[in-house]
Amino acid sequence: MKSLKTVFLPILLFTISFSILGQVNKKLDDPKSWEVHNREVSFNNGVIHLNSNPGDGILWLKGSDFQNGTIELNIKGKNKIGASFVGVAFNGKDNSIFDAVYFRPFNFQNPEKKEHMVQYIAMPHLDWKTLREGHPGKYETHIAPAPVPNDWFHVKLEINYPKVEVYVNRSPTPTFTIEEQINVSGHGKIGLWVGESSEGWFKNISIKQKKMENYTRILMDVAHNQVFWNDPKSMKLENEKIGRVYMMTEELFKTSRAINATVDYAKGEIDSNMLSDIDILYIHIPKKQYTKKEVKAIHRFIDDGGSLFIIMDSDYWSSLNDTNVNDIITPYGIQYGDAIPDKLPGGHTIKGEIHDKPLKISYHEARKVIGGTPFVYGDELGKAYPAGTFTNTKKGGKIVAMGEAMTSLYMTSWQGVDDYQCQEFMQDVFSWLKK
Repeated sequence: MKSLKTVFLPILLFTISFSILGQVNKKLDDPKSWEVHNREVSFNNGVIHLNSNPGDGILWLKGSDFQNGTIELNIKGKNKIGASFVGVAFNGKDNSIFDAVYFRPFNFQNPEKKEHMVQYIAMPHLDWKTLREGHPGKYETHIAPAPVPNDWFHVKLEINYPKVEVYVNRSPTPTFTIEEQINVSGHGKIGLWVGESSEGWFKNISIKQKKMENYTRILMDVAHNQVFWNDPKSMKLENEKIGRVYMMTEELFKTSRAINATVDYAKGEIDSNMLSDIDILYIHIPKKQYTKKEVKAIHRFIDDGGSLFIIMDSDYWSSLNDTNVNDIITPYGIQYGDAIPDKLPGGHTIKGEIHDKPLKISYHEARKVIGGTPFVYGDELGKAYPAGTFTNTKKGGKIVAMGEAMTSLYMTSWQGVDDYQCQEFMQDVFSWLKK
């Protein structure tokens, strides 16, 4: 696996309360419950006002981590052409990474712009312009009947990840439906959002959240100089790798949907707090040493029943001198060895505990994986050198260790072969790890 062809980006109240299953646990008419970005905010008789400023502004609800449920509120903007954008941010990670549904009041009574009344965006890369050009009419629409531009209007967001339904002025049917959020995480902070040079007014906010217990939580490590995987939303558009990362992320998006999972990114030192609500830790070709504290936290996670999906490859990408991954897996009877001495591309899995049928998978220049129960091999040398193995630990954890990375990069085409079953492989592995 000496070179990989770049794949370009394919598409690119007055009583305010926060409720979980109907039980109020936080009053939000207190300014201390909020943190503001790029705006001045005032609270007056139940109305929250964000002033106008160059750039976008967000008022974040502190400590919020919302995935599924209902967000209701009244919103008011202005009938000011090109300068009134008001809405709700969700899936917030920071001031630049979030999704939002917002409105353009100045288009409410404009018949020539009626299809641009309400908009969904997935920031920072998928703004309104990118989505309109790439998917005209899919992520914005009209409102019928249209609100009065300078008046209050009622908004209800029904979010059931990945679907979002938007109801305006208590309509019994959705005004706007986003079938799939463009987001592998599917949860995060909630905020009140205003766009470029806009001011906005908000009141009567009610948030009712459903529990997230039915979702499998995957944490992908991107803090150890990973060769390929990254959080694409944290990358700059001019980064030469962003097209490949988005391609892989789109495939991971399909995998996570299939197994009812969400994906978050570990961007700092891994510790037990970070792993406390995670089901699967995903480590892919790191090139940096893990600290003793990190190794200990990962061992505690596995010993408490957590699952690990760990992947290395040939020395071309990362050597065992670059990273101490064997410190992580050796206590569980598995370790990485040197290169497998085959040269021909192509690999396969075997029927067993993970796969109910053999799969044809992409493979080229892999690393030996010693121990556990082998289930992945190159085609040239057969079962002489396993390139993938798994184990159930004594304390209930699960580990899949791969010495080949092309399959987990969703490389379905290689040296003239274009029918590798990478998506099926990834779904099977994550499904086994989540059980």
